Formats: sequence, C-alpha cells, structure tokens
Amino acid sequence: MGFFGFGGNKVDRYVKKLTNAYVQTHERIRMIELLAEMATDESIYGILKRFTFRTEASIVDEDEKELAYKYLVRAGASAVLPIERFVDSHDAVYWPIKALHEIAGIDAAVDLLLKALDRSEERLGRVNEQKTQLVSNLRDFNHPRVLERLQTLVNDVDEDVRIMAMDGLLTYGEDVALQPAARLLLDSEESAKVKMVLLEQLIELGWSLSTWREQFEEQDLLPYPYRVGANGCCERAS
Repeated sequence: MGFFGFGGNKVDRYVKKLTNAYVQTHERIRMIELLAEMATDESIYGILKRFTFRTEASIVDEDEKELAYKYLVRAGASAVLPIERFVDSHDAVYWPIKALHEIAGIDAAVDLLLKALDRSEERLGRVNEQKTQLVSNLRDFNHPRVLERLQTLVNDVDEDVRIMAMDGLLTYGEDVALQPAARLLLDSEESAKVKMVLLEQLIELGWSLSTWREQFEEQDLLPYPYRVGANGCCERAS
C-alpha cells in the first residue's frame, strides 16, 4: 500500500489525536495501536509523529515513546522507508534511529544519519537545530564512518557541534582524541565554553597533556580556574 493509500483520512484523524499533548495518555496509546494495526507506510509514518513533541509528565512521555519505538521495531522492514522519510525532515531522531538500528543494523543507522547530516548542512532556516540533533545522535555509534565524520565536525563553525563532536571523539581513546583536544585548547580563538566542557571531560578521564605543557604555560590559553598540573593532567586551580 502506498504512502497515500487507502485509509489516509483515518490515519489523519488518528495522528491528530496522537500528536495532541492534551489528550489523555490512554487515548494516545490507543492511536499508536490503531496505526500499527493498519501497517501502511502512512500509518507507520504517523506513529513516528509521536516523537515530535513532549508531554508535561516526563514519565508518561518516555513510556509513550518507548511504546511507539516497540511498534516500529515490530513492523520490521516495513518501517525502514517511513523512518528514512521522517529523519530527513525532523529534528527528533533518537527513537527512529534507535528503531532502525534494531531493525536493519548499525550500518543502516549510520548511513541514514550521515546522509541526513549532509542534507542538513545544505538547508536554510532550521539547519543548526537539525544538525545539532543529528550530531548528538551520531555520538551513540562506534563506527569507522562516524569517527571520520567526528574528526571533521570538531572544526565546525557551531560551538555546540564542536562540543558534541569532541565528546564523541573522546570515546575512541587517547590515541584518537588527545591531539584534537589539545588543538582546541591551544586555539586562542576557541570559546571558553568549548574549552571548559572539554577540560572537565579531560579531568574526569585523567589524560595527560604533558606533551603540550610548555605551550599552555607560555600562552596562558586556558580559562580560569583551569591549568595543566605538574603531572600533565588538567586540574582546577584552588
């Protein structure tokens, strides 16, 4: 059945109620169930719309999204195209990507994220928000293509993207992440926000910056109260 196939009007009614944050939770749950039973591209896409908003009650919100995720996974291969369409045009990609990962594997999830990220960089308007969300989710996947993209994103013009990219790189270990971390910290034009977030992470990890210690001391590029200690590790001045 095509995306605009039989039952479209019914799907619209179900989705309208599903995406109403003021409807009782049991009604929204019933809408998810009814859409799942229809099992068309359009109805599956309708389930995905549940990820576009939050309810005031965080537990209820999480439970409903978890249920929507489970129905997507249950739909299997039938959910792949609706998920791809949704991720291409929406910011809330965590649950859809999680479902795709479960259905089709890590390569499919990474491929979709990277393609969506490519497209987000070409768009006007909501580019930054969508890009930020995509990079945030990219960090969840340990994959060679993700590593390559993160290494590029640490140079992004958006400081939030740089923070998330560096956060992702840190999960690949010292051999991969320490040099780009030092480069950001030694950049006189890098923002204090980026440096402070990174310094807190390096303190927690206990990694040594002794290779660059003289440069840090000579150039005084670290925001107060941070410094490189005698052992080369980052620390907060007392």
